[in-house]
Amino acid sequence: MARGTQNIHAVNLQPSHLVAMRRADVFIEVGLSLEHAFVPGILMSSRNRKIEPGLPGFIQCSTGWEAINVPPQVDRGIAADVHPMGNPHMNLDPRAGRFFAERILEGLSAVEPASREYFVQRHGDYVRRLAVAEERWSKLGARLKGKKVVTYHRDMVYFARAYGIEVVDNVEPQPGVPPTARDLAETIKIMKQEGVGVVLSAKWSNNQNTRFVAEKAGARVVEVPLMVGGVSRTETWIGMMDFLHEELVNALAPED
Repeated sequence: MARGTQNIHAVNLQPSHLVAMRRADVFIEVGLSLEHAFVPGILMSSRNRKIEPGLPGFIQCSTGWEAINVPPQVDRGIAADVHPMGNPHMNLDPRAGRFFAERILEGLSAVEPASREYFVQRHGDYVRRLAVAEERWSKLGARLKGKKVVTYHRDMVYFARAYGIEVVDNVEPQPGVPPTARDLAETIKIMKQEGVGVVLSAKWSNNQNTRFVAEKAGARVVEVPLMVGGVSRTETWIGMMDFLHEELVNALAPED
């Protein structure tokens, strides 16, 4: 439903989405309220009991995930994108592929128990491919430890934590809140003090403010995918993560 180039917090729904939801046997979401702006409404409108939350056809991939940035209390006056269960961008964690695959295996097996053996076989094949990819990522990620970046949105926190990347600031003062001139000036100041040469941005957030702080701080904008299909060569999750690792190493540690 959500294209990789879109802001996942503000997806514009189409009539075709409702048709697809009504026909679906299974609905899969990341969760942690990542899709809260559009999923609840279209689920209700679809009137498809098979994919209602709490039933086997509704698969939430974040179930059991230990989230970070969980707010001590929820105050909707603080920010436009409030995530009471923590930062929802877990799909950028290198561990997420295995975690998602387990949740999907459990969900599909519950929907169609007679096909569990087939699902287990396909899951095993995916995990084997993941193991090869994870070895690539581990070697690349080791080169990123201690590197400093600025991001537009708070979307790289899981990836950064995995490899010891320091996110020194965000262009958005709060998630979903556009920066003021004062906010931009403060980000530029921090970037200069910390020697940050890269601003990470998704396609949807590679906007005038992002480019402005990069230019004034003598840095460059590196556009990265936040979802599958966010840029070319990212049609699968493994492909997206390959691209993300390679792009950050090229930007932050080309000589390491």
